[in-house]
Amino acid sequence: MRPLALCATLTILTPVVTVAQRWDVGPLRSPTPIPRDGLPPERAAFFTWLVVNNGKIPNNAYQRVQERLYTYISQLAKEHAGAFPPASDTAAFNLFRAAAQIGVPGADRVARALYAHPDRLPAPTPIPGFDLAFRPPLFTLTSDDSTWGVCFPYYFMAAPGGRQTPANGISTEPDSLKHVTTWLKQFGVGPVTSPPESAAGSWFASPAAEPMRRLATIRRLPQRVLVIFYLGQPGTFETNRPHFFNLLATLRDGRCAA
Repeated sequence: MRPLALCATLTILTPVVTVAQRWDVGPLRSPTPIPRDGLPPERAAFFTWLVVNNGKIPNNAYQRVQERLYTYISQLAKEHAGAFPPASDTAAFNLFRAAAQIGVPGADRVARALYAHPDRLPAPTPIPGFDLAFRPPLFTLTSDDSTWGVCFPYYFMAAPGGRQTPANGISTEPDSLKHVTTWLKQFGVGPVTSPPESAAGSWFASPAAEPMRRLATIRRLPQRVLVIFYLGQPGTFETNRPHFFNLLATLRDGRCAA
């Protein structure tokens, strides 16, 4: 019998919304504000900065860069009413290629789907322990042994955070609690007194005054304990939080429910 990995993490960064099943289309009708992130505010200046700093983006700017790219991708999605852009859309290709170059999970797969000659692009980067497949317009993210899965649209940003297994390979509740607690401490979240949106499960959040907002939930499946985080800057975090719950609705034991 294969030892069970007791704790996996999935990080969701300020997701937006698709027109696919179970996804609210409301945000596609409103403007996407540029976050006050300390990066060059104008689009052209931002991409010049990104080229100049390619390969040397400071650690404290990495997530801000990701969110800025997905702000532009969100705008693109609204122009297409949530549908996947045609292969002739070079702006879409360039956005996802830029995201892929800074290591955003899945961006390389979208760029290949938008390019007429995908074999000329670098092969998609594998994610150890996980299977990330893309069939426009949806990603399917599953564990490598298909014990759980979620689905999300091409302009969602989800990143597998890792997986832990106890050294002895034995699945016990004390070990499970230890691993979960480790992840929660690493992300700096604590228990909340009332679950958001009256949602089921255990919930945790970062202090309200911190510049990067974080929300976490623990989901127990037959063969896994998942710790799922939602991260974002003030404003976009609150606006897009309902769509975090859209993604949670696709979580299943095995494949996603989209």
